[in-house]
Amino acid sequence: MLYSIYSGVTTAYPIEDRIAAIRSVGFDAVCLDFEAELAATETSWDNQVRLCEKYGLPIENVHLTGDGMTTVWSEDAAGDAVIDRLVKELSDMASLGIRVGVAHVTWGHDRPAGSFALGLSRYLRAAEAAEKYGVYLALENSVYPEYVRYLLDNIDSKHVGFCWDSGHENAFSPGEDFLDAYADRLLAMHIHDNDGVHDLHAMPFTGTVNWEHAVRGLKRSPLFSRMLTLECGIGKSGLEDGFAAALESAKRLYQLSLCVDTTGGRCEEHT
Repeated sequence: MLYSIYSGVTTAYPIEDRIAAIRSVGFDAVCLDFEAELAATETSWDNQVRLCEKYGLPIENVHLTGDGMTTVWSEDAAGDAVIDRLVKELSDMASLGIRVGVAHVTWGHDRPAGSFALGLSRYLRAAEAAEKYGVYLALENSVYPEYVRYLLDNIDSKHVGFCWDSGHENAFSPGEDFLDAYADRLLAMHIHDNDGVHDLHAMPFTGTVNWEHAVRGLKRSPLFSRMLTLECGIGKSGLEDGFAAALESAKRLYQLSLCVDTTGGRCEEHT
C-alpha cells in the first residue's frame, strides 16, 4: 500500500514547508489543491509542481476549482462559463503531466436550480475534454447525492469516474453507500472523519465514520489495491508531528482492511 495526503487542508504553513514535511515523514505521494479559491496559500500550479519535483514527491491527483460548480445545473449562462473553466483546467492538467483531477458536482449547501439534463449536457463536454487530453475526471460526492449519481449513471466514458469523500457521505448523506455502486469506477478518494454533522476533515478513527464498512467497500476498488489517500488536517501538534500522526492513521486503516473482506468477514482482532 502507498499513502498520499492532500497538501491544501492544512494552510497555516507555507506550501513548501508542507511538501517537505509530507515527504520527510514517509508519505509516498501528494495530492495538490489547484482550486482558484486557494491560490493565496497554495500558489500557482506551476510552483506546486516544481516543489513536488524538488522534494521527489509524486503527484497522485489534484483538486480542481470548486467555486460556482452548483451553477452548472442552472439555466444561467454562468453554468457554461464554469464548464469552460473546467475544460481549461483539464487541458492545463495535461500540459503538466497530471493524470487525475477531482471536481465537485455541487458546491455548498444550496440545492442546484435547473435540470438534470442541462447539467449532464455540460458535464458531457468535460468528459469529451478529458478524453481529448488523455486525463481523468473524478466526480466527487458532496451534499446532494442524486447529482453525482445521475452523472455517473449517464456518462459512459472511461475518462470519467468517481472520487469518494468519506466525510461528505458521513455528514451529508449517511444513508448512501456510494462505494457499493461505484467502487469499480473509483479514481480518487478523500479519506477523513467527522462527527456526522460537520465537514471537519479530521483524521480517521477520531469521529463517527464506520471504517470497517468503509474499507469493505474500498476493497472492491482496484485503486485501493495500491493507494490510500487522506484529506484530513493535522491538528495543532506541529507540521511534521501532525503529518506523521496522519500517516499512522492511514496505516491503521490499511491494517483494518486486512482484517475484513467484502462479504462481511473479519479477523478475531475486530470481532
